[in-house]
Amino acid sequence: MSPGAGAQPATLDPEITGIRTLGHANRIATWDTELRYDGRIRVPMGVKIKQVKYSYTGNGILDITAVEFKRGQGGISQEYEVIDLTFLDDSDLITFTLRGDLNLDADARPAYGRKYRVKIEVTLDSGDIRTVEPEIEVLNGAWQKSDPELTGRPFVRLPWDNAWGLTSGNSQAGYGLVTDSGRIPGERFIIDLVNLRQGTAGVPSNNSDHVYYQFVHEDGTPSHYTPTPQIHKAVGHSGSGVANKELLPPIDLRQLGDKTGYYRFLVWPQSNDPDGSPSSLGWDPDKLEDAFQIGSVYYRYQAPKAIDTRPRATVKTTTLTATAGQDRWIYPPFVIRNTGQTTIGTQRIVFSAPEGLRFLEDQVAFTRWSDETQEIVSPGALSADGRTLTCHAVPLNLEPSGPGRDAWVSLYPAMGVEKTATGELQVGISLGLPAFAGGQDTIVIEPKV
Repeated sequence: MSPGAGAQPATLDPEITGIRTLGHANRIATWDTELRYDGRIRVPMGVKIKQVKYSYTGNGILDITAVEFKRGQGGISQEYEVIDLTFLDDSDLITFTLRGDLNLDADARPAYGRKYRVKIEVTLDSGDIRTVEPEIEVLNGAWQKSDPELTGRPFVRLPWDNAWGLTSGNSQAGYGLVTDSGRIPGERFIIDLVNLRQGTAGVPSNNSDHVYYQFVHEDGTPSHYTPTPQIHKAVGHSGSGVANKELLPPIDLRQLGDKTGYYRFLVWPQSNDPDGSPSSLGWDPDKLEDAFQIGSVYYRYQAPKAIDTRPRATVKTTTLTATAGQDRWIYPPFVIRNTGQTTIGTQRIVFSAPEGLRFLEDQVAFTRWSDETQEIVSPGALSADGRTLTCHAVPLNLEPSGPGRDAWVSLYPAMGVEKTATGELQVGISLGLPAFAGGQDTIVIEPKV
């Protein structure tokens, strides 16, 4: 396999408006109709995944809602995990893995197999909806001599649930696997070679005893562990038992000098004809499209480096409506997330308002991610016109955000709307001295009826 095979052109960037497919279980037998999908989306700063759904029968109807699991927790139900969150200058990259049951063999199929497009929908907390429809080929899990020629081609199983009897329990832990150190333990990648024609005399492709496999980076280059597709001895069998499974040994991507990122585990099942020659019904390791993807690993290692102690943060703002001269106070919220490497401690925070709005208290209230029910009040000083509120020491104590940790602080100063207010007015916030972050909430003023 040549380096770069399968890489997408740089001009294509589906993760901005849709979902970039990093990999998925692309070819499975009717025995193993399960969903495995790894994808990446680019979102505005601070936006998170709210919900993930998919089509159980491949008919486009989104009838399964996946439950969010913490990164690295693993499971065998209908679940998704955010396995990486990367902060860019103007956006965030969310890499996620999705797993669950499918039922793609319910309809009558041709004797060889059938291709399905399984719709996946990701809803963001901003209201944006992203979709993707990866193609999955389902191979017939039965064979007889009268079937068409391609029926009964060798295949490798897609491990699911706890069915493969590993000491770790979870047989499907080799999909969406995350390693921060680069080390992959043993008992993660399973090769179970099936040949429905195995041992049947006088028919083509009646013996399987090996596969080819390779780890391929998301940019198309192979791992140093498998610079070319590697041959691996395996015992072909025609039944659904798992006694002949093969397990890859532990692998250390960092020690091998591999780059960080996402890797597909690809396998090409092989078979021989009765005379011992390679059968044309085997899968060609020179063709990427012939590979079965039966696993994946996300390698996140970063070498230790000097900690950037400068505070960095994003401020999520919103738009509110109010009526000119209303008696009810309004509380524009500012949600702060720490995008730096160190905790943001006590900070000077200044709120500013234009004509038509004024602050009503010489203090600001806020809540924290650790306990949303507890309101904290920090004292401040009001300007004479009530349009500036300066809080000299707000104890934010805000940890850095990252995979599996969404730390935030929501500040909401009390404000009044003057009778002269009109149009769209902006309430501002400035963090730090000197300022290192800021933002503006919008107050849309409606005339008093």
